[in-house]
This record gives sequence, C-alpha cells and structure tokens, in this order.
Amino acid sequence: MASTSHAPCSLIDRFSLTEKLIMRIGWFGFMAVGAIGMFRQDPLWAMLYVLCATAAFLLVVLPGLCAHCPYPSQFSTCLFLPAGLVKRFYPYRGPQMSPLGKIAVAAVMVAMVAVPQFWLIREPALLGVFWVLAVPLIAAFPLHYCRCCRHEGCPMNRVDGHNL
Repeated sequence: MASTSHAPCSLIDRFSLTEKLIMRIGWFGFMAVGAIGMFRQDPLWAMLYVLCATAAFLLVVLPGLCAHCPYPSQFSTCLFLPAGLVKRFYPYRGPQMSPLGKIAVAAVMVAMVAVPQFWLIREPALLGVFWVLAVPLIAAFPLHYCRCCRHEGCPMNRVDGHNL
C-alpha cells in the first residue's frame, strides 16, 4: 500500500493479495452477516436482501462502476472480484460514468449497508461483527484508495497533482 500521509501518494497500479483479501472478506462478509441476522428473525426478508444485493451488484455496481474502472482491464487487478471475471462480463467502457450511474451505484452501496441495520439492532453480537467487517472497508476508500486511484471518472477519486 502506498503512504496515507498528507503528501500525495503514488498512484496504485496493482492491489496486493492482502488488500484483495481484506476488501473481499469485508464486502461479502458484512453482507453475509447482515443476511444471517435478518434470517434469524425473518427468513423471507433475508432471502429478499440476498437476491436484491446480488442483483444490484451484478446489474448496477459492476456495469455502473466496475466497467468504467481501469484496474481490471488495464492492470489485471481488482479489489472485489478476479479481474478476468470483470473483464469477461463487464468490458471496459471508458472512465466517464453517467450521472444516473453514479447515483444508482451510490444508492445501492448505501442500501447494502443500511437495510440490515433494522434487524441487526436486535442482534448486538452480529451488529458488532457487521461493523467490524464494514468499517475498514468503508474507511479504506476515502483514506487511501480514492487518494491514489487511477479511475479518473469515479466521483470519489481524490487524486491531486497527478496526470492519469
């Protein structure tokens, strides 16, 4: 990982295995914990959450964000899925995301975190595990990845003083 000091960091070319594991465990882990907490109280809502989260990931996040990301296509690396899968099913569409795509991706990501909270509040242990998995994932982006990212069209990109 590049430095997270106040000085601009080097642009990221590849993600390490450790970075990929942390992000993948956090991303899929918090959703699994949320689904488990929901299932313990209402299996129907849990199944709906899993179906909606999966559909949203496949139909909104991957084509709306990941298809515009240079990492899978140009650097053969991805934090969340094997880069080959992303390239095969979501070919690179250039860096610029549509305004509607930006809104949809943000809404889906917020919903994936927010929806299980209603059920997890009644399961304090699972709520704690959920946030132990989610906080590092959520914090890593604005504090590190977005400051060193090559995805110039992403609205979260915070690279200063670099020519991408």
